[in-house]
Amino acid sequence: MLKNLLGVLEAAVVFGGLAGLVTGMYLLATSPLPGVVVMLASMAMLVSSVKKLGEAQEERHESDGGRERSSRSRAGSSEK
Repeated sequence: MLKNLLGVLEAAVVFGGLAGLVTGMYLLATSPLPGVVVMLASMAMLVSSVKKLGEAQEERHESDGGRERSSRSRAGSSEK
């Protein structure tokens, strides 16, 4: 349940970051300094979200690799 809620929260952060980028581009045309600040803040949100996604993917890959190695060793010992 908690993992699902965290996933929804991360998706909201990504959409917020994308909306911030679009808003920043609009503000860039009308008032450059706030536009740049909004775009930088949005990029920071997106980078932090991508970092979390990368870490989660790395942990997942490591745990899958461990399972794969152990299943290979069991398969090799049963064939002999």
